[in-house]
Amino acid sequence: MKFRHYTNICLSILFVTMLSACSVPCQQTVKVVDQNADENVIKLYQFLMHSDTLGIMFGHEDTFAYGIGWKHDGEEYTSDVYKICGDFPAVFGWDLGHIETGSPVNIDTVNFESMKKFIVKAHEMGGINTISWHPTHPLTGGSTWDTTVVVNQLLPGGALNDKFNGWISSVGNFFSDLKDSKGQSVPVIFRPFHEHNGSWFWWGDALCSVDEYTQLWKYTVSYLRDTMNVHNVLYAYSPNIVGSKEEYLAKYPGNEWVDIMGVDVYDFPHYGINYAEVLPRNLEILKSVALEKNKPYALTETGYLNEKPAQWWTNSLLEYTKGSGIRWALIWINLEAAQYYFTFPGQPSTPDFKEFYKSEETLFVSDLPEIY
Repeated sequence: MKFRHYTNICLSILFVTMLSACSVPCQQTVKVVDQNADENVIKLYQFLMHSDTLGIMFGHEDTFAYGIGWKHDGEEYTSDVYKICGDFPAVFGWDLGHIETGSPVNIDTVNFESMKKFIVKAHEMGGINTISWHPTHPLTGGSTWDTTVVVNQLLPGGALNDKFNGWISSVGNFFSDLKDSKGQSVPVIFRPFHEHNGSWFWWGDALCSVDEYTQLWKYTVSYLRDTMNVHNVLYAYSPNIVGSKEEYLAKYPGNEWVDIMGVDVYDFPHYGINYAEVLPRNLEILKSVALEKNKPYALTETGYLNEKPAQWWTNSLLEYTKGSGIRWALIWINLEAAQYYFTFPGQPSTPDFKEFYKSEETLFVSDLPEIY
């Protein structure tokens, strides 16, 4: 364990112990979207409000489920991250895409029943779970990337409202099934309808108005919280790359509907993105808005597609995020040799990732205090 982390973790453990000792009055002072949130949700949120003093938590999508050349065998818990540094991410990312269709597997072929076990395992290891949702197109049955206009039909009075209620119910039932070995609900961070300022998803900017998007957000949250009584969820809002605070907040549903603020910024030179300029600028915008709203904030998706520059982890990701105050940075999937965002043994950037892991700025699951 890193020495600075040890000192800060001792302080964090003291903080969490104090929080546990006064859980009822402390809950009254915490303003989350769900005022009936489970106690573990409150503790997670309190931790996130103050975890910027510890460093940046490293996250990885589907890390238990598969990696380059392997898939989870039902027994051993491993990951490409573990294979390189002997530790697991602090933040574990998952996606519920296709749960709305009744499919047994998600958009990346991860079995949903296995995913529940992964989420519980990550929680019991001391990690944090964040969940996105790439649903199919509710009108055409096409992919998330089908840009047929549809959002107005999902809202009350719309032709697809009943269908959409069933979709949200599938998500809510998944959340309600997440129980640890003690029978307590596992807290998760839900990040629906992300990157909405782009127009590549069916809820994207050119495909629905400000009012339609914010209604979609509020309706989904309200249905989970109030209709289904799902109380183990924090809600995260995350546009794609923005150019200003005004753009970031253009479809913001309001402080009472958002717990965590994020932004998705990939290092995509093939799309003309200059990561060295775009990421720091977006983190400054994110930090400014989040501090004004008194919300924790994170780099909710990032990564470099396929083979990276040899020092990408330290010279790019770490260099542009350190001191930013983000709670975590989530690297996207390692789906196959033709599409990976982390790295894997034998890649040129693996020695640099080991240096990234050793940095006093980065947090992995072994660095985290007891949150609950």
